[in-house]
Amino acid sequence: MGLFDKIKAAVGIGQPKVDFTLQSNQIKRGESIKGRVVATAGTKETPVKFFLIEHVEVLTRREWSDTLNKMVDKEIKNTVNKIQIQKNDELLKPGTTMEFDFELPVSTSAMNTGHPYKHELKVSIDVPGLDPSKTNDLFIL
Repeated sequence: MGLFDKIKAAVGIGQPKVDFTLQSNQIKRGESIKGRVVATAGTKETPVKFFLIEHVEVLTRREWSDTLNKMVDKEIKNTVNKIQIQKNDELLKPGTTMEFDFELPVSTSAMNTGHPYKHELKVSIDVPGLDPSKTNDLFIL
């Protein structure tokens, strides 16, 4: 990879893209988040180290901002569960995809979705350059 290719990869040009679908975005506590991840190759052959799938709990708190001189909402994100799927530098070649199904358990003690809590599922790929990721909302019942 030449210098120009490294610079393009560092800003995400030609990088692979990641997407996922869920069987349902409404999950009961104690059940599992189930879905399918699809990574689509960019313009260059890219070694994939691993995929990371994270269940993130987001707490929204109201705090006083001295700078703005008013109350503002501040989000505090906490990863409550994650799985890492090793790919050991498997090559993602232009015109190809990597696909797999996943299942991530949700704790019975997870907070239900509703103010001040919300939940997200984040999927990312560890590749040279910028790590592509995608995040969608979940509803924990």
